[in-house]
Amino acid sequence: MANVKKKWVAFKSATIIPAEMAGEEEDTKVQIGKPVHVPAFYADSVVQDRIADHCDAPKKKATAKKPDAPTADEIAAAELVDLIAAAQLTVTEAQTLFDDAEGVEAIEAAELELTAAKDALAELQA
Repeated sequence: MANVKKKWVAFKSATIIPAEMAGEEEDTKVQIGKPVHVPAFYADSVVQDRIADHCDAPKKKATAKKPDAPTADEIAAAELVDLIAAAQLTVTEAQTLFDDAEGVEAIEAAELELTAAKDALAELQA
């Protein structure tokens, strides 16, 4: 079929468009009021028979926007927050060990661990 002029129509009742009229391989079922693009001669015929009305082409629906993937900066910031939280937990645990330490050697070891944990936390927060 050569380049056939087409028109938009909306049927007044549920309709089956014959395959020959729609230029398709199979008959097409159409819902009430749903715009369909059919050959102009068929459109004019169904409008004249008051089976359908001419209408405008349907408006395209806006595509749903996918959420943006996080940027490298956002990922780095989230990782930094996680690292700081882990460092704070390490400081808390080291503080508990220091508070519970008994004996000179245990206190010195706990103090070194607490100092190292506080330094690591301070470095992350800088």
